[in-house]
Amino acid sequence: MITIPIKHPITQYIQENSQSCVMALGFFDGVHLGHQKIIRTAKKIAKDKGLKLAAMTFAQHPSSVIPKGPTITKFITPLSEKAKVFEQLGVDILYVVDFTKELAKVPHQQFVDQYIYGLNSKHVVAGFDYKYGFKGKGDMSQLPIDSKGRFGVTTVSKLEQHEQKVSSTLLRALISTGRVEEIYQYLGKSYEMRGEVKGKGRTCTFSFDPSYYMPIPGHYEVTVKSNLFQAKGMCEVKSIHHPGELTITFFEDTLFKDFENATLQWNNFIADFEMDALHAQGDLRELEMSM
Repeated sequence: MITIPIKHPITQYIQENSQSCVMALGFFDGVHLGHQKIIRTAKKIAKDKGLKLAAMTFAQHPSSVIPKGPTITKFITPLSEKAKVFEQLGVDILYVVDFTKELAKVPHQQFVDQYIYGLNSKHVVAGFDYKYGFKGKGDMSQLPIDSKGRFGVTTVSKLEQHEQKVSSTLLRALISTGRVEEIYQYLGKSYEMRGEVKGKGRTCTFSFDPSYYMPIPGHYEVTVKSNLFQAKGMCEVKSIHHPGELTITFFEDTLFKDFENATLQWNNFIADFEMDALHAQGDLRELEMSM
């Protein structure tokens, strides 16, 4: 997979050198089961048409630039990890667009002309709620109009699990209330972080990208994995604004060396009865209303 960073305004060089593709559109934080449905739909179309499979995402979440609603600056999958997942799913080209105030002002038709048709898209696949262009005036009902017949459009319908819409918002809600054990049914795997392990015996320090979305403070059962090592242990999250480092105590004396490429898997929240009303499994918004 090749990754192509794009800054606005997009250059003619990038457009002229883009390969014919089927383009999957979305921010794709978490690359959950709904996102995977979009990528696999695009992959099938690309295979049928003999085209490259491309995905477009943004380097920044739009909420960090557009002052509307909650601002998202922490991610379920930071960009470097998101790219790895895309590659595993068979994406050939990853376009990473800088989302700036200038880009946010681009009208929907211009966005299509420059960033979709301009990148040689022959077919576009996105979720039913995808929006684009100034004030999100472009959506999946507008996209076939803006395409002007230059490319095909496929809209992927809402994916539900247990009567819940599978979404990044849902995943963040589960993580922020400590319900990490529920992540698997929407993500297709446990919530994980990539990082570095240093220590010996039963205790280690796990260092990771501080832009990861952290679970609410409390104690958690976790699994640390690497090519030559796997062990269960416990860690305490003291703050969601953690500087990218956790101390893990393993249940057995098993760590024999440092590992530069390791995965921290969040298994379960361990009840901390001293938290009283601020129990991690509770919805903090409801707790605040009742206190």
